[in-house]
Amino acid sequence: MKHTSFLTVRGYELDSFGHVNNSVYSQYAETAMWECFSVHGLLDVMQENGLFPVIMESHFRYMHELKLLEKVRIESDMKASSGLIRYQHHIYSNDTGKLSCKVNGKIACVSRDRMINDIPGEIIRVLECDKSCLTSE
Repeated sequence: MKHTSFLTVRGYELDSFGHVNNSVYSQYAETAMWECFSVHGLLDVMQENGLFPVIMESHFRYMHELKLLEKVRIESDMKASSGLIRYQHHIYSNDTGKLSCKVNGKIACVSRDRMINDIPGEIIRVLECDKSCLTSE
């Protein structure tokens, strides 16, 4: 499943060199994940099943800096694989088109008792379809 999110770099996200602090990229990636889950109804399905998305790991590859007030585009791709949701976020400067950061990782569906559960079938169906079968786009 693919999704695109947009945001703007804020002043408090900058480091002493005047570009986005490396730790902020994880916030950008997580913001994109929550938006994607919400827009496509996946949060509702998880709540109905008593599950919560938990990021198990993330890997970052920094490519190009982002600066104050730049418009940011986050292109996300999520897939179900081996009982986990695997994600890839490409974070771009929407102003210049340059790729700023690649983020890859895994999300588990975790119950209230902190046990990793299978991904509900309804979520797998949404993750496996292309944009033509997503009614919320």
